[in-house]
Amino acid sequence: MKKIILSIGILLHICAMTGCNDRSSHHLDYRVTCTVDNKFGHDSATLLVLEEDFGRLRMCGTSRSDGGTFTFTGQTDRPKVALIRWDNDSTEPFYFVLESGHIDITIRPGAWDIKGSAHNSQYLHYINQRNSIMDTRVATWQEYLNMAADSSLTREDELRMVRQDSLLNDSLQRITVERINQGDAVGRIIGERYGKLLDQQHLKLLKK
Repeated sequence: MKKIILSIGILLHICAMTGCNDRSSHHLDYRVTCTVDNKFGHDSATLLVLEEDFGRLRMCGTSRSDGGTFTFTGQTDRPKVALIRWDNDSTEPFYFVLESGHIDITIRPGAWDIKGSAHNSQYLHYINQRNSIMDTRVATWQEYLNMAADSSLTREDELRMVRQDSLLNDSLQRITVERINQGDAVGRIIGERYGKLLDQQHLKLLKK
């Protein structure tokens, strides 16, 4: 009986040392494949992650172009805010959530897509919502300019368009606040990229 108790004690000690009783401590493999349109002319790219405990970026590797494709591999213990920085400034750094599994990114002039990750699917959903609202706002003001140009714009039309734009802007700011307030890696990216565009009224809705 004493041998059994001793064996159990040794096993528990080994588990505690290796972290096998705490899956959150495990580092899981990731593979990021980023394909960029040749028009950008990038020869190399660098992957960086935000270490929130220290408030700084940490370099995770550099990749040379293979026919416009850059590949990064490594391990991460949890989803983290990451970005790909290019060898020149013709393209802005690309933000995404680095997590385990295979993440497939495609970047084209004026558009991008990302697959293989739950958090990045949520990020893309927000971007699609944002773009839809922005497209409607642009269409509203294009209609305003067209009617003003041909002198068909009435006071009622003007009030309608101003009101519509105000409602669209409120929707845009509310989905931004809602996503930031979820407090995950996606929310932190959106806060970094779009939080500065919030007005004072909606800034007050952010959780401290």
